[in-house]
Amino acid sequence: MVNEPATWSSFSGALSKITKDRTSIPSTRGPRYFGPSQMNFISLLKHSLSIIAVFKAIFLMRSIIFLLVYLFLIMNYLSIVMLIPLFLIFWMMVLILILSKRENLIELNNSLENINSIENIKIY
Repeated sequence: MVNEPATWSSFSGALSKITKDRTSIPSTRGPRYFGPSQMNFISLLKHSLSIIAVFKAIFLMRSIIFLLVYLFLIMNYLSIVMLIPLFLIFWMMVLILILSKRENLIELNNSLENINSIENIKIY
C-alpha cells in the first residue's frame, strides 16, 4: 500500500486494486451516529469518481469498447438523443483522467507532516 500512488487519492480503491486474494464479508449497515452527512452531491460524485480513477486503465478500455459497440448499433439511427450517452461517457472519461492526477506518492509520504499535534485530534 505504501508504494501505490493511488492510496493518496482513494485508500479503499487502492486496497481493492492491490489485494487480489480477498474475501467478502456480508454486513448490515447501521444508522448514522452523528446527524446528516457533511458531503454535498459534488463531493460525493468526486469521491466516487476518485475510486473509479484507481482503475482508470480498465475503465478506459471498457468505455472505448462500449463506445465502439454503441456506435456500431446506432449507426443507422443517428440523432441528437442517441448521441447523449456518447457525450456522457466522454465527459466521465475526462473527469476520471483529471482525478487520476491526484495519485501522488510524494504527498502520501509527506502526509504525516500535515499533522501539527496529536493533542488537537478529537476522538468521538
